Amino acid sequence: MKRGLLILFCMGMMVTGCADQKAGIQEEPEVYSLDLDGNIQMEETGGKQAVTGSEAAQSGETAENQESEAVSASKDSTQDNTGAQSGESASEDQDHANTQDLYSGFLKNEVPAIVRNDYLQSDYRTNNLESGRAYTFAELGQYVDQSYFDPEYMEKTTYDQAQYTYVGCLDNDAINLLVKFIGLNIYSPGDDSFAVYVLSEENGQLYLTGEYECWARSYTEQYRNGLCRSGGSSGAGDHYDGLSAFLSDGKEVSIYEAEILSGWWTSYVDGTIYSEVFGENADVPLEVSVYTIDGDMYHTFDMSECTDDQKTLCETYINRCRDEAGVNWVTEEQLQEAVRKRCSSLGIDYNMLEQQEEVEWIKIIDETDN
Repeated sequence: MKRGLLILFCMGMMVTGCADQKAGIQEEPEVYSLDLDGNIQMEETGGKQAVTGSEAAQSGETAENQESEAVSASKDSTQDNTGAQSGESASEDQDHANTQDLYSGFLKNEVPAIVRNDYLQSDYRTNNLESGRAYTFAELGQYVDQSYFDPEYMEKTTYDQAQYTYVGCLDNDAINLLVKFIGLNIYSPGDDSFAVYVLSEENGQLYLTGEYECWARSYTEQYRNGLCRSGGSSGAGDHYDGLSAFLSDGKEVSIYEAEILSGWWTSYVDGTIYSEVFGENADVPLEVSVYTIDGDMYHTFDMSECTDDQKTLCETYINRCRDEAGVNWVTEEQLQEAVRKRCSSLGIDYNMLEQQEEVEWIKIIDETDN
């Protein structure tokens, strides 16, 4: 199609150049074309060319006919494509509407959700969702109460509030339902800790597909496109950060996880080498981030807060960790390339990682409270 339009353009230029001049010997006009990579090139014309008025008229008629045919074909093609796209869009809208109805039915205790067989069970919890069992919203809430509250030791026996939100999926245009139960006393009595359960739809059936928690020393930020950022602290100089995504099958997949170490905590990279370089009790303002991406580890460092003398010691530590302990130090560009490859393997557009608009959680009204 591009080449056809290019020919019409060039012929139109030739005809226009001849229309205002008398028939006779004319210098060949310079003709340019676009190659497949979008580069402009000048084509060799081979010198002068004799053009008669009759030939010019015939060329004009030919060009007009070709242009008319091209426009007609373009209209037909556009109409066909528009019709096909309209049909696909209508089908997708209907699928979303059906999924939305199922999710609404779950929130109203009208439609159950089945725990999928590959649901990730918690090792530390004795009471897990039963694979293959169907739960209504109310039954899921009862499960939460049984999991987080022990009436033998606690006065509180139920969660404070339930909320929901919808999120997109970065691997296609599906949507997932997230249900949050708040006030679970995970860290301490009366805290705002919560658990989130993920539901997905497949062939008209709802499934419980995953969960995650958040408590006092951690945080999560849920984004509209399905991304989820999590973080927290294991100590003053040991923090963690991670980015994951919920896919169309409802599973949460890790894009990257990072442990951010500063000061003495950078000795976690290699304690023996650290002691030999800095001394056992040294606290140097070095920062090291340890990223885990698709099972591989990548290390970065920051010495911007160090003095010149400290930088010399830090360089020794970094080099010895690389040479003696096999630590994989990388640049920011190499780190982002690893993240890009991880996204590609998951069918995620790397550029979508920049779209981090938080969701709005909506309170679920318990009819028994009315």
